[in-house]
Order: sequence, then structure tokens, then C-alpha cells
Amino acid sequence: MNNKYIRELQLKLLEMMDVFHNVCEKHEIRYFMLGGTMLGAVRHKGFIPWDDDMDVGLPRVDYERLLKLSKSEWPENIIIKTPYNSMDLIFPYSKIINTSTTLVEDRLDGIIEGIYIDIFPLDGAGNSWKHAKARYWGYYWKQGLLYNNQDHGMKRTLPRRLVQRYARSQNVKKLYLNLEKWMKAVSYDKSSIIGNYAGAWGLKEFMPKNTMEIPVLYEFENLKFYGSNDAHGYLTSLYGDYMKLPPLEKRKSHHNFLYINLKQPFEEYRKSK
Repeated sequence: MNNKYIRELQLKLLEMMDVFHNVCEKHEIRYFMLGGTMLGAVRHKGFIPWDDDMDVGLPRVDYERLLKLSKSEWPENIIIKTPYNSMDLIFPYSKIINTSTTLVEDRLDGIIEGIYIDIFPLDGAGNSWKHAKARYWGYYWKQGLLYNNQDHGMKRTLPRRLVQRYARSQNVKKLYLNLEKWMKAVSYDKSSIIGNYAGAWGLKEFMPKNTMEIPVLYEFENLKFYGSNDAHGYLTSLYGDYMKLPPLEKRKSHHNFLYINLKQPFEEYRKSK
């Protein structure tokens, strides 16, 4: 994707994020920018120039309140895709989707949807790092079963094929409910360690709760969004020396888009296929 197109996508995402922020403000729902979105806010005062997505995390109680909001709280072209209303793949997090756009990613079965912002639940992980690690690895196994159930490819090694065979014999909704139960088992508010279980950085996404306990506003482009009250602690956990730019060859999107159209509704595109 060329730089001009990335910028057009970023501006669409920015519009969606502004809507999300205003809805959360109205209902006093806590949220935090996560991952590259938080890094962009601190290092670039906006998007990382080559970034093409946005991520937010909400303490579980706020996450569930958000998902229960009426559709009337959102513009007509915004929907919330959850593990409960998904008609294709089921993930342990949700998405804000712009229905007036089309996005097809080169992963699993090539889901057709609009551009999106990922919404992750933040859950408790206990009061010791030993307990937190045990919680994460329990999640990792259960998540693996869920994803293997939905992956139609064939694993290379015999042990992974056996896991995949077992996973495919299970009911996908039951696998998800079992995973969600595990994630919710330890209270966010009663834990001194919390985690974004479904995050891309694994155990690096587990940290003291006081790192992400009080949302703080950060400049982001021409707007302001909430992020960690300890940005240094959070970003160091994920990236190490986060203010250092990566080498030129790594300044690119980590997504592989098969098709993107910022003006075509994805349902219209789906009907044409």
C-alpha cells in the first residue's frame, strides 16, 4: 500500500476513533490506546507514519458495558462485531467496523468486512507474576484450540495436526465460551497484575495494573484520546527502547490486505463475489 493510500486509511480510522471516544465519554466508559496506537501518540503525536490500524483496550466491566450499548448510540455506518454476533470467524475480542468501506485480509479464509478498530478486553491476572504467567499459558492453549477449529489449512507437523484434529471436533461456540470464562475468571479490579490476553505481544502485554488504571488524554493528530497513565512503563514492556525508530526495511504495515476500498460498502462487495 502506498503512502498516500495509507494516509487516506488513517484519516478514516481517525474519524471512527473520534466517534468511539465520544461514545465512551458520554457513557463514562474507560478505555486506553494500545500497542502501535499508543506508541504513535507518544512518539509521533498521532499515527506511526506506516501504521494502518488502531487498537484500544477496556477493563472487562467497561468492555461489556460498551458491547451492550444500543445500536442507536452509533452512526448508521458503524457496527460492533463481537464474538456473539460474528457470522464468520470468532476471536476473543471485538471490532468497530465501518460498513461503508471494504477490507479483505490475506489470513485464514479472507474475511470480507469494513475497515476496523480492534477492541480488546483487559482482564485480571492475579497478584503474582507466577500466577499471571500460569493464567496466560492457560489462555494460550485455549486460544489455540479456538483458532485451530477455524483454520482450514493443514498444519505441517504431526503434533500440530493432532491438536488441529481435536480442535475441529469441538463446537466453536463452546470453545469460545470456555476461553472467555478463563479470561474473566480473575477480576481486573482485584488484581495487581492485568493483561491484554488476546494482544499480539503475549506476556509482554501483562503488567502492573497501575500502568493502566487511570486513563490520561494524549494528543493524537488534531484530536485527543485516552491512553496509559504510565506510558513509559507500558511502551517499554512492549517495545523496549520505544523512541528509537526501526530500520527503514521494517517501516511497513504488518497486515497483508488482499483488497481495500474506502468508498464501497463491504456488503455490496460481498454480493458481487
